Amino acid sequence: MTQAQQKKAVSNPDAKYSLNQLVISGKIVDLNIPRYTPAGIMVTEFRISHVSHQEEAGIQRRIELELAAIALANMAEKIVHMGSGSNIELTGFITKKNRLSNQLVLHVSDARII
Repeated sequence: MTQAQQKKAVSNPDAKYSLNQLVISGKIVDLNIPRYTPAGIMVTEFRISHVSHQEEAGIQRRIELELAAIALANMAEKIVHMGSGSNIELTGFITKKNRLSNQLVLHVSDARII
């Protein structure tokens, strides 16, 4: 646990049960044209296509999925600069697309080309 996470855990005793972090690698697909919030913050939405082999109960499984993702501000600029088709590793948190939806979206906090 990082020092910042430890501070949060002290102020929130349930914090150890509230970790929400995803690290996934894949390829940027469906990179939308950036838009701006009324406050002028850049927002870009895209999908990441992931393919891998994972072991489960001693059996190799082929995993293929696409995950909706969104990046804001400097991270949005970074994703746009990387461009569609780039192989990347993303770190972020998962939340519902909106309060009435059960569709999940990855909110990107870090990205790097791999």
